[in-house]
Amino acid sequence: MTNALSINKPENFIISCENTLARYEAANSDAEKRGILDRQTLRGIKFAIDFCKSIETEYMTEAQLSHAIRLTMFRGSTCPVFRG
Repeated sequence: MTNALSINKPENFIISCENTLARYEAANSDAEKRGILDRQTLRGIKFAIDFCKSIETEYMTEAQLSHAIRLTMFRGSTCPVFRG
């Protein structure tokens, strides 16, 4: 494996989400904040972080990674259950 960031490692996915949240908090305008989130939501990013923290393996499966990515864009009020 190369030294490049491996997004299918739960801790790297969490770091990526936390960096997005930090950039969002540091933004100076609503337009800039919308640009940072793009299609993601704050609640969805937090759901994705919690989901990745619950994974007990070194790497996520494709199904887990897909679920985590979908969570970042989730707009509902309760976190969807992973059915992998």
